[in-house]
Amino acid sequence: MKTLLKLSAAAALLAAASAPAFAAGTVLTVDFGRVFSDSAAAKSGNTQLHAKYDTQLQQRNTAFTTAAQSYQTQVNAIRAAAKPGVQPAQAAVTAANQAGERAQAAQEALNQLDQEVQTVGRYVQSQIVDKVGPIAEQIRVERKADVVVPKGSVLAADPSGDVTALVIQRLDASFPNPSIALPQQQAAPAAGGGR
Repeated sequence: MKTLLKLSAAAALLAAASAPAFAAGTVLTVDFGRVFSDSAAAKSGNTQLHAKYDTQLQQRNTAFTTAAQSYQTQVNAIRAAAKPGVQPAQAAVTAANQAGERAQAAQEALNQLDQEVQTVGRYVQSQIVDKVGPIAEQIRVERKADVVVPKGSVLAADPSGDVTALVIQRLDASFPNPSIALPQQQAAPAAGGGR
């Protein structure tokens, strides 16, 4: 029993001794929400995305809406002409099925483009994160801090440890324009040019 108490006391002392060592360290934070909205790279990426995709998204959305309305019109016509015990005309059913297939194809095309936009947006963010890493390390060394963490990963932090503005300033100077061409898209023209 005495040995167990001694071990418990030793464990408590070790825990108490190690806690102040961590608490005494300097922690810096970076608000990635601000980096992804306020940095030149984020703004450039968004501008490039809008320039490349807005018209295409609008066209595909219009195509889907038109196809869906056409399908609904066909279905409504079949319902309006329906009489108890009488099958609708095969031509009307075929037309409705074809309209439904066109609507589904238009929706799939819209979803595919939307997925591409999301993928490219994540690629832009990943480029920003890749560039922020070395900048954060440089600031950590300059400030003699122990660690730099994303602001959202801590419950509370001293506001004086927030280095987001400095990170954005240095990111703007070193990386103002990310690419929206995915790596496989960049490699494809080079591969085709060697024929």
